[in-house]
Amino acid sequence: MLAVCVDTDPLCMITEYMENGDLNQFLHKLSLSDEKMHGQEEDGKTVSYKKLIDMAVQIASGMKYLSSLNFVHRDLATRNCLVGKNYTIKIADFGMSRNLYRGDYYRIQGRAVLPIRWMSWESILLGKFTMASDVWAFGVTLWEILTLCKDQPYSHLSDEKIIENTGEFFRDKGKQVYLPRPKCCPDSIYNDLMLSCWRRNAKQRPSFQEIHLRLMESLV
Repeated sequence: MLAVCVDTDPLCMITEYMENGDLNQFLHKLSLSDEKMHGQEEDGKTVSYKKLIDMAVQIASGMKYLSSLNFVHRDLATRNCLVGKNYTIKIADFGMSRNLYRGDYYRIQGRAVLPIRWMSWESILLGKFTMASDVWAFGVTLWEILTLCKDQPYSHLSDEKIIENTGEFFRDKGKQVYLPRPKCCPDSIYNDLMLSCWRRNAKQRPSFQEIHLRLMESLV
């Protein structure tokens, strides 16, 4: 945010211009490039797996900074990440204000509109938002990135079934449904990182410092 105007209506907020819009719409228009084509640069229609991980690294870096300030985002998702020049990613929070993403939010009776498909079980059932619940949302955001945002998370489940699934995490009987491994995602990233973000015990989820380090190591 660069400035605000609150003296008269309409209330206005001025933000940095990010020429490629939000990450969800940006990736949705692309397809995955062939990694075997050495030296092939993105042509505006394709993106490499390495570039996708680089985007995730940037988001992890931003969340690492926010967590160092004890700031809980509460709505981390590709719709809330903006894309500038040279694939520069910046974390924002405009998704709920856009009709385009109305379907990503669910109104729970007597409570606010919530992005339940990105939320940890304890956030939905207990109203508990922490840096560990942001880590859960990062796992979903990473899944979005590696699927090029072609599908909504848990697209095969209704909102009601999503809430039922959080109950399975609460009961911990091994019946929880997880997001599947994206086709381009190595087992090491899915099993060691993505699934660790969705551990039932919030204390066992990695920190953003750990996530950032693991993703950086995967780029080497």
